[in-house]
Amino acid sequence: MPMMTDRDVQEIVASILDVDVSDIGIDTSFYVDLEMDSLHKAEFIVRLERASGAELGPAEAAEIDSVGDAMRMLRDRPRVS
Repeated sequence: MPMMTDRDVQEIVASILDVDVSDIGIDTSFYVDLEMDSLHKAEFIVRLERASGAELGPAEAAEIDSVGDAMRMLRDRPRVS
């Protein structure tokens, strides 16, 4: 599976929240700036895991509040099949 890019993560968020990709910067807060709720967050984590092939634990998923956070979390993660 190819490595995820910032743009890939931005596109996932944009499709879930129905916002323009250009509105999502690397450090844009999903909660504060984009008003992501817990159901959106759950969908985001599932889609991120599927797209990246990585598995995130609940504590790790809870730490993600931006594209930058997601990319840091995915860096050097073991991939699952």
